[in-house]
Amino acid sequence: MKGFFIGFSKLVLGVAIALILLSMAGVATARYFMGRLSVLPPKPLYGDEMPTATEAVPEAAPEAPAAAAPEATAPPEAAPPEPALEPGAYEAVVVQPIGLVMREGPGVEFPQVGGVDVNEAVVVLEEPADQDWVKVRVVSNGQEGWVKAGNTQRTE
Repeated sequence: MKGFFIGFSKLVLGVAIALILLSMAGVATARYFMGRLSVLPPKPLYGDEMPTATEAVPEAAPEAPAAAAPEATAPPEAAPPEPALEPGAYEAVVVQPIGLVMREGPGVEFPQVGGVDVNEAVVVLEEPADQDWVKVRVVSNGQEGWVKAGNTQRTE
């Protein structure tokens, strides 16, 4: 009878150790994948934001001789004044957390022409009567397109 209890206790201890090892492996696997998924992917680039081959490899500037006198540089030009808004247009900011896709026309059937990031300034140019889509111009690059209505907020 003593041998039976020893064998049974070895069985129970072996199963318990196996369950502990399996649970530790599961926790380690879960932590690995949570760590991998917490890193954000690189920001997507749209339209004219794509680097070209000439931008990817900048050319080295020729070195000036050490004895040469420094050249006078022109002062930086002042920023041009902001153009007046068209009648009915207003400034807004994108409030959609994932940004917006700009399209050529008011609907998903139109091709994509670019994108707008969250908190980026836009000028709302046109709001049709159905108010499903609005035509916007991105302030930073002047690109125009249509975005889904309700994803921008008027700024003062």
